[in-house]
Amino acid sequence: MIGPKVAQPTASEELRAYALVLERDEERCQRCWRGAVVHRDHRQNRSQGGLTLASNLHLLCPECHEWKTDNGPDAWHDGWGVPGWARPAEYPARRWLRTQVGTLRQAWVLLDDDGGWREISADEARRRMEGGGG
Repeated sequence: MIGPKVAQPTASEELRAYALVLERDEERCQRCWRGAVVHRDHRQNRSQGGLTLASNLHLLCPECHEWKTDNGPDAWHDGWGVPGWARPAEYPARRWLRTQVGTLRQAWVLLDDDGGWREISADEARRRMEGGGG
């Protein structure tokens, strides 16, 4: 079944999304937290309809990016990718969050197109990954 045509972001909207993600992700890999070199990765591949929006982007180092590319279903399950049937803004992502004492913890979040995120529980993340919504 062919769905409705989705408006593609303009070049300036894509540049804005890339800038928002660099700031949101603190120029660090969201899987291993390394800095130095990071790739702007589409959580849902463009070939599956993934758009260049902040909700569909995160930063990964080259090694984590290669792992995600080579391990699609595992990446979806672990919060590093988005399957073709899902909407990135509604599909859980993993990210590092800073605690009040300056340490880091990994959490489940929903990413938005304004460069923000909202933390969700592991139970909600699993429901969403199984197609049950929030």
